[in-house]
Amino acid sequence: MPDTTAPDFAEATEEQESRDVAGPPEDAAGPGRVRHTSSPCLSPDGSVLACVVTERTGFPRAVQRPLGPDGLDGAGPERDVVLPEDGPVRRVAYSPNGKWLACEVAPDGGERERIFLVTTDPDDHSAHAIDTWGDATVKIVCWDGELLAVTAFDAEGAADGRLVDPETGETTVVDRRMGGALVHARDGAALFRVGARGIRELLRIVPDGRWWPLLPVDTGATTDAGVILDAGGPDRPMRMVVRSDHSSDRTGLLAVESGENGTESWPLAYRSDADLDTMEVSLDRSTAVLLWNVRGGLSELEVLDLRPDRPRVIARPPLPDVVASAPTITADGRLLAVTVESLDEPPRVVIYDVAAGRWTGHGPREPDPAPELVRYTARDGLEMSGWLYRVGPAGEPAPTVVHLHGGPEGQSRPGYNDIARRLLDAGVAVFAPNVRGSTGFGRFFSHADDRYGRFAGIDDVEDALLHLVDEGIADPDRAVVSGRSYGGYLVNASLVRHAGRWRGGIAACGMSDLRTFYRDTEPWVAAAAYPKYGNPLQERELLREASPLRRFRTVDVPMLFVHGAHDTNVPPSETEQAAEALRQRDVPVDVLLFEDEGHEFVKLANRQLLGDRVVQFCQEVFDARTRKGR
Repeated sequence: MPDTTAPDFAEATEEQESRDVAGPPEDAAGPGRVRHTSSPCLSPDGSVLACVVTERTGFPRAVQRPLGPDGLDGAGPERDVVLPEDGPVRRVAYSPNGKWLACEVAPDGGERERIFLVTTDPDDHSAHAIDTWGDATVKIVCWDGELLAVTAFDAEGAADGRLVDPETGETTVVDRRMGGALVHARDGAALFRVGARGIRELLRIVPDGRWWPLLPVDTGATTDAGVILDAGGPDRPMRMVVRSDHSSDRTGLLAVESGENGTESWPLAYRSDADLDTMEVSLDRSTAVLLWNVRGGLSELEVLDLRPDRPRVIARPPLPDVVASAPTITADGRLLAVTVESLDEPPRVVIYDVAAGRWTGHGPREPDPAPELVRYTARDGLEMSGWLYRVGPAGEPAPTVVHLHGGPEGQSRPGYNDIARRLLDAGVAVFAPNVRGSTGFGRFFSHADDRYGRFAGIDDVEDALLHLVDEGIADPDRAVVSGRSYGGYLVNASLVRHAGRWRGGIAACGMSDLRTFYRDTEPWVAAAAYPKYGNPLQERELLREASPLRRFRTVDVPMLFVHGAHDTNVPPSETEQAAEALRQRDVPVDVLLFEDEGHEFVKLANRQLLGDRVVQFCQEVFDARTRKGR
């Protein structure tokens, strides 16, 4: 096990190896003694639940567990899904006949996935891959009857929408095009997503291969998910429900009917105060589960009866102030499973009996501490918000970490955050703002940082700290900015654009130069990013100005860089060149490189090590500042 003692900031450190085990067996602090369950999938008949389990050792893995009258409690022994590839399982999906389970896994913790098919027979331990030669990554879409629908990307970024027969391995290509992805398939019809981030739309594909745009042009709209209810025929239209903000500032559920004579659409479920996170439709097409993003990032659930001419809400499973994700429903809409989490509760799968109107077993719990939503105004008048975690009752200004989410279209939500919990225990307050560009606040807000709006988004980070200082929450002399992915980019950019404001920075998997990011990332990632950051051919001046590395000479505070060696979304070279720029000027710099992780840090042992280093870094920075001020 490597030495995790924090270095003196006068030295640059070497990269560190990963841990295999999260702390002592029984009394490990933080994430080492918890079990995470997530990404659930109910079998069609509701007799078995498959999900992803993360424990003290190893990568997240898939398990199957029989269900009883009380859901997960006392249902029967859990059994592991044995796969021939070592890496985190990210998604599982049962076939409609209950015979097959598709498992999406990322080899060695990287960002490229493979799909393996296993049977649900407990005595059958075979598994076979469905990817083909030339595939860079393959993702599960859905089951179309007895066929598995997938999207496969090649190394150039071209996407195949395919239907795979698990019995024979025979593959049918539904559609192929650059910068897209298959969204849904049923009875020979399909929905295929096209367009870059923030401007996505769906194509309707009929069994003979002809295709049309599903909805009229609405510049800036995002229609990115949908379910085909009826593939249509000579005498009836193709019927769908889609997730969209078409002709609206908010994302909701839109009903669409398309035929030879045109397309009609109308809103099924929209809210002026919320965005639709995701939806799930039962196999019998009678029931839909809607997961809403409300009140700055909390979750609400609705169960919709789709059978009447005017769909109606038949259940609102009660949720405390938690974040929910990945809803799944049985074929008849009788049972619902979903992942819930809060600051102190790791992701956990819970089950709701729709017919009985109750959570089975241990339902969602009220978080403690309760999340505190803070609202403030940016310098240009845009209303902002973020989640604040105080170290105690309001009093003296506290050392503070401002943590920035990825995306840019991500969102800071009051879900499980083991690193924030470690900081709070060390006496450090944490504020997670939603700067412009975040989702969950409507279409205008999510586009407010596009391209030349990037600089205003960077200013939002400073405005967040200034608000905390003005309110007596944060000590201006003890403030660190941190973030992952796009949040890591914002750390680099904030330290440059607002030099002297922060006492240190923690950048995980962050871009340091947008030009080298475009050059080295996956082609499908680059193509999707043009509307957000700018086109590298047409807007070179913008990318140059928005790249922090060219002005890293202004950074003179300690930095901790964190990266996964298998990250192909934001390659480790983005961290390497930033760290080297600081080393050349003897600026204190520390690099933590996980050899068995990619863009996400999923091993609990690695997350414990990350928490150790973050806390030690902050203590060093804050202690140094305190000594200097004496």
